Amino acid sequence: MTEGRLLGDGRYSLDGRLGRGGMGHVWLAYDKKLGRPVAVKLLDMERVRMHRKGRKAALTEAMRVRFEKEWQSMARIQSPYVAALYDRGDEAGQVYLVMEYVDGIALDAYMGFGSSLTLEQTVRWSVQVSEGLADASEVDVVHRDIKPANIMINERGNAKIVDFGLARLLDMSDTRTAGATWQYAAPERWQGSPGDHLSDLYSLGCVMYEMLTGNPPFTSRSGDMMEVGVMHQRHRPAPPLNVRRGIPEELSNLVMTLLAKRPEQRPQHARSVIHLIRQVEHTPSHETGPAQIGSHSTPHVNPDYVERIRESERLVRNYLAEHGEHHSSVIEARFTLAELTGESGDSRGAADQYETLGDDCKRLFGPADSRALNAFDAMARWIAAPA
Repeated sequence: MTEGRLLGDGRYSLDGRLGRGGMGHVWLAYDKKLGRPVAVKLLDMERVRMHRKGRKAALTEAMRVRFEKEWQSMARIQSPYVAALYDRGDEAGQVYLVMEYVDGIALDAYMGFGSSLTLEQTVRWSVQVSEGLADASEVDVVHRDIKPANIMINERGNAKIVDFGLARLLDMSDTRTAGATWQYAAPERWQGSPGDHLSDLYSLGCVMYEMLTGNPPFTSRSGDMMEVGVMHQRHRPAPPLNVRRGIPEELSNLVMTLLAKRPEQRPQHARSVIHLIRQVEHTPSHETGPAQIGSHSTPHVNPDYVERIRESERLVRNYLAEHGEHHSSVIEARFTLAELTGESGDSRGAADQYETLGDDCKRLFGPADSRALNAFDAMARWIAAPA
């Protein structure tokens, strides 16, 4: 497959490869008819067939029939938090899906190496993913592969779920064939069930656990996915608030409920999850001023700060793109964002942001630079604030 190839009777022009997954390639393409960029997923049907050991090549034709049925189900989802499915096709033996192009970064790029998110980010993106799951559930569509790599954060700082229903389309009910999915797969998936909306909520619990603590609930030092599978089925992870300071009890309890081994013990609908997440959003009644909020209240998200935090994030992204990480405007915007995070009720998030900023200033300007020292002083101040 090369750039410039046309699909859909010349309607879609492939402009550049965006990535490669276990079952195909994703390309940035241009829809000439509607004049907009789109994402085209080219499904590797031969590879799909090979994953189904013992089946004959005729499975490919059966997959095409199923493809037509399943994509219609996927296309019914109407949600601002789910990447829309626009079209599908089968051309010269190449099966493809045409989807909304999400200009952004996958959630997993915000984490990794033990890094966690701020409370405001965790609440914002968890609510948005839950909204997308709820909208899909209402038209009887299940994702079956919720993980950070399938959650895109767009340029406005909002979450969108991608690849909705693709695991079902490819008949990957055995999680062992689904790449990194096993880190986020519900116990019933490990036991051979194709899963349902409650399995998606379990996977959301795994993602939220990683948002809060910096790591999935179950990992294997040796990378043995079967060991992780046993953990999903039999073990109980430590509650997030016992892993990392500054996590609201409400969020920690919700995550543990989402991770219940038995589906009937989990929240039964994504909309109830949204309600529970929002319990950490409140303005302290004893508030005496911004400087007091982070220091004298339990971890929470003050909604009075949400828009200012999102605007500060936007400024950081814009300044980075325009000037680069060393520019004074970027450094100043990052100081502002870290301070707003603490004032909103998230002292741990502020301390983490200031620590990262201090390390970056040391790297960029030297260990004696005043900006690095100021960042570490601010980090110490927020660490000292009661979580």
